[in-house]
Amino acid sequence: MESRKQSPTILVVDDQCAISKLVKLFLELEGYTVLTADNAESAISVYREHQSAIALLLTDVEMPDGSGLDLADRVLQLEPGLRILFMSALDGARRGFGCVAKPFTQAQLIGRVGEALASCPESQGGTAAASAAKRE
Repeated sequence: MESRKQSPTILVVDDQCAISKLVKLFLELEGYTVLTADNAESAISVYREHQSAIALLLTDVEMPDGSGLDLADRVLQLEPGLRILFMSALDGARRGFGCVAKPFTQAQLIGRVGEALASCPESQGGTAAASAAKRE
């Protein structure tokens, strides 16, 4: 009997439904398991429900109900070693975490997700807000 390796689960958070659906499609085509949320509060609920399975939080930086930085800080309080990757049309590099710049191609997204999953969580520099403050 052949055993199949479990694919990493990624929580995708974006308030724009079209972007969320496209990101989900891109990731699922690569074999990832994807959970989605359209705002920070629902992302926290989804995270709490599936915490043991989620390997990466992939979140938009700017959302109407709060920033992706604040969401990342809240999730990191629950799971300090969780990997974080931001999506942003703005400069995300200064935030201390990886960032895929919008608009992105499927290859760019998959490449950045792979890098984030392969990185050591400690190299992400603590909380998102603290990292942003250190770099500004």
